[in-house]
Amino acid sequence: MAQIFKFVYVMIIFIYLFLVLTNVDAGIRCHDVSECPKGLYCNVGSHMECVKHQCKCIKNFEPIDLA
Repeated sequence: MAQIFKFVYVMIIFIYLFLVLTNVDAGIRCHDVSECPKGLYCNVGSHMECVKHQCKCIKNFEPIDLA
């Protein structure tokens, strides 16, 4: 019986730590792409955009020719 309580207690602690540690707001805030820092570079084939008020690198996709 005591082992069950210990297991439940440990699981609650791990779940709490997981939820706290994954709630990190790491990113550069923006309202427009012009507010993103100029020194922030993206990989080849990507460009900078302001998505949900954060500067992010977005991959460029070429259109698919269906004809």
